[in-house]
Amino acid sequence: MAAYGGVTITQSDNIWSGSPVTVYEGPMESLREHIPLYERRTFGAAFRPISITSTAQNMETPSSVSGINHYHDVIVRMPLNSSDAEIPVGIVSKQYTLIQHRRLFDEAKTVIRRAGVEPSEIKARLEMTVFGERLRIGLLLPERFNLNLNGDKMGLQLECFNSVDGSMKFTCVIGWLRFVCSNGMVVGVADTYYKQRHNRFLEMNDIAAMLGAGIEATTRERDTYLVWSKKKVNEDKFEQWTNKHLAKQWGVKAAARAWHITRSGRDVTFADPFEKGLATEKSVHFGKAVAGAVLPGNTVYAVAQSLAWLAKERRDIQEQLQMKREIHDLLKPLLAK
Repeated sequence: MAAYGGVTITQSDNIWSGSPVTVYEGPMESLREHIPLYERRTFGAAFRPISITSTAQNMETPSSVSGINHYHDVIVRMPLNSSDAEIPVGIVSKQYTLIQHRRLFDEAKTVIRRAGVEPSEIKARLEMTVFGERLRIGLLLPERFNLNLNGDKMGLQLECFNSVDGSMKFTCVIGWLRFVCSNGMVVGVADTYYKQRHNRFLEMNDIAAMLGAGIEATTRERDTYLVWSKKKVNEDKFEQWTNKHLAKQWGVKAAARAWHITRSGRDVTFADPFEKGLATEKSVHFGKAVAGAVLPGNTVYAVAQSLAWLAKERRDIQEQLQMKREIHDLLKPLLAK
């Protein structure tokens, strides 16, 4: 761990599509300077020109003769300081729109100000791959946006995901962060989820409008958790849902873990990883208690928190996001009468 100008820098246990991840936490204004800048360059190879003499060589395209790829560009990370060097981080198509991480960061800051929040009130967190090609911005809104559900405190968080190498689509989500266990859940997916390819149709004005609407919409959806906390789930229905819906979507092992965490508050390991059978029938060894498990686990809210914890435990950030997004649809059969 290191600290620079009020910013704490740590190496995360997470990875992102195989790349190590570094975490930056501190004041919003101080974090910005840790975000790299990128440039788009011609994608080509430098070599000595050759004379074309054979028929086969005469069939070479102008681009191959010049050493220039006219269909792609290369994205380069600019030096972070005077002793640093330029680093190529990805190859993209000519239609690709490069969205600077810093520009997205600035747009997020503008949007939260429109929501009546000053950057100084925000708890900010950046997670970046080794050359910054992929970035997650986490902005935890101040306490007045919190939700207190029977003593269970949750904060409203804006998360933006971006890549400069075309490895993922630009994504923004609004979610609730449980302070007891740092579980994060995406709420109001239909209204607050924005995902767009990096192409000429992606406009920053659209992003800003989405972020603002997302914050407003999610603060109106607090009743969602109240409904979940009151909706009882009997064991037979929970068992059928675990073996049918959850096992199909997340796999039998994840379903088995969710089953035991919800019912006992403890995670499990498998006595025989290759044992056949339903998720609820797996032979398991009980492990440590899961922080924030909701007991008794007889409500939709309890099930949701078990799923959120499992999603958070995935090492890959991309997988975490995908699993969190799936929770709402997974719960629908439990909410049905």
